Amino acid sequence: RVTRPELALRRATDGRWMFEDWLARAAPPRPDVPRPATGKATGESTDKLAAPWRIALDDGQLTDGRLRFADAAVTPAVAVAVSGLSLQVKNFDSATRKPFAVALAASARHGHTEPGRLQWRGSTRLEPLALNGSLTATRLPLQALAPYLSDVLNVVVLRADTSFQGRLDLGLGAAGPSVALAGDAALDDLQVQTLASAATLRAPEELLNWKSLSLTGLKLAMAPGQATQVDVAGTVLSDFYARVILDEAGRLNLQDVLRRPTPASAGPTAPTAAVAAASASTAGAAAPAARLRFGPVSLVGGHVNLTDRFIQPNYSADLTELVGRLSAFSSEPVNGTVALADVALRGRAQGTATLEVLGQLNPLVQPVVLDVTGKVRDLELAPLSTYSARYAGYGIERGKLSVDVAYKVLPDGQLTANNKLVLNQLKFGEPIPNAASTLPVKLAVALLADRNGVIDIDLPVSGSLNDPQFRLLPIVFKIIGNLIVKAITAPFNLLASALGGGGDALSMVSFDAGSAALSDTARAGLDKVAQALHDRPGLKMTVVGTASLEVERDAYKRQQLQALVLAQKRRAAGAVLTVPADEYPALLRAVYKQADFPKPRNLIGLAKDLPVPDMEALLLAHLDASEAAMQTLAVQRGVAVRDYLASLKLPTERLFLGAAKAVTPEAKWRPRAELNLSTQ
Repeated sequence: RVTRPELALRRATDGRWMFEDWLARAAPPRPDVPRPATGKATGESTDKLAAPWRIALDDGQLTDGRLRFADAAVTPAVAVAVSGLSLQVKNFDSATRKPFAVALAASARHGHTEPGRLQWRGSTRLEPLALNGSLTATRLPLQALAPYLSDVLNVVVLRADTSFQGRLDLGLGAAGPSVALAGDAALDDLQVQTLASAATLRAPEELLNWKSLSLTGLKLAMAPGQATQVDVAGTVLSDFYARVILDEAGRLNLQDVLRRPTPASAGPTAPTAAVAAASASTAGAAAPAARLRFGPVSLVGGHVNLTDRFIQPNYSADLTELVGRLSAFSSEPVNGTVALADVALRGRAQGTATLEVLGQLNPLVQPVVLDVTGKVRDLELAPLSTYSARYAGYGIERGKLSVDVAYKVLPDGQLTANNKLVLNQLKFGEPIPNAASTLPVKLAVALLADRNGVIDIDLPVSGSLNDPQFRLLPIVFKIIGNLIVKAITAPFNLLASALGGGGDALSMVSFDAGSAALSDTARAGLDKVAQALHDRPGLKMTVVGTASLEVERDAYKRQQLQALVLAQKRRAAGAVLTVPADEYPALLRAVYKQADFPKPRNLIGLAKDLPVPDMEALLLAHLDASEAAMQTLAVQRGVAVRDYLASLKLPTERLFLGAAKAVTPEAKWRPRAELNLSTQ
């Protein structure tokens, strides 16, 4: 029995383990001293020296052990603390190959997260190695292993808590390892970032995260020479986020999650290449394609953020509130045909448009086979102004888009696609100076729009995915480009006088610096605007939010800080609108403690207890206030004005969001949203 053992295991940056320096290094033999014959230096026979030890242990117990593991030879350095380690071994005898009983339990902590828990109970055999038993892992910090995969991963895994409960059978035979796994698994609180790039001066960006990924009824079977089998009874992915970026070279960031192999400096010789090819062929013959079977898959609370850096200026789009379900599917054909799973996905695009995808597909088969329909309703077109400016020479001032698409791909690669687009009140601005191409959009809109300003068009596409000359997206973009070519309008006229009585003063809605909240004065002015629009049904309004980093930097940071304090209050008290003054210091201190930045510390390394002004100053210094943040603030102001007008029973088809602006202000500029009126 061993009670409360402690062990610290470290590896330095040069790759040397701590124990490598424990033993004195043998001095080199002197040339004038004869060396003893091998095996006879001590007077013992070689046979006696070679006799193996025998270890027998009926019952061995280790309790309350601690292990501190630190490895500075990898980047970032790894530090894992194991506590509460208990180990029990029964009926172990090194002279036999019989299995012996092992029970293991421990907690593991990495970084500042809560410790995970590991429990194992079963039998073990050393020769050949075999583990058989029940395994329970609860939120083990899988991110601790990420630095050892830096040659494979092209991302930074900040957190990945893994859990499993079930049975594990592991064997290591002469032909290779075999694994059988059965139980429930989960990967929670995943946080993945991109790597920083010194070449492009890009800071790390959030790439992928989710709250929970659970796999129930998981079965995994791997054996040498046999097809790997994976069965999952049910999958649920909740509260997930993905950052999808199309870079300047036209490549998606998700294509680079795994590092691409570096080509060798010189090719292999002919014999080496032949051996490698033969080995690959043998391996391929010995390892049949994996058989994968999945039960229903559920998606809850999804958010996908798309940024197009290929286009200049950049374009971003948000898909939010994604909820979906995929029925059972398999990589194996059923009666010789590919079985398709039912798919249903719903969400919102850009916060205003509704998104729906229905149909059938199978994500496990190649080539792709699918039969899906999709619907988008009331997508604001102003954020797409970047594309129209590049390809048509005009920016989009306003408009809404509704789309119905139907795509069908047969097993032979034949594609048929129908795209129905409805553009409502599409309005273009002035021509872009020095644009690469300026298309006759005014004539096109005059031909396509009806008297209500609605453009309704069908865009059928067909072809074969096996044809190397067939590219679906370029064809769709070309058709849409042809549609944009037909989009035309007269210069957008401001008709502030149509409000009556208020004049130009009512064409601007003022905001407090750094805020997107409407004041009582602003609401009173909007009440007059709404009344004017009720009286003049021919008028339509476009709201353009503006913001300025130069004017609003400090105020915006202060608003962010107040929002964090209010959020801290809501965690404890539910839906509240204000923070009492007497509770502010404690709530601010909680926000300060949770903030992830270096804090002043005392002599023993603990964070100092700072006064309220000092905590505020540190928090404000680390809060973000960038041009991108101002762009977001400008959008929020436009949305606030539009939603308030909609609450006054104005029809939503008469309200539009314009392209928000982060401006460089003139001397008398104030934070505001601009109200633009037209009769079209």
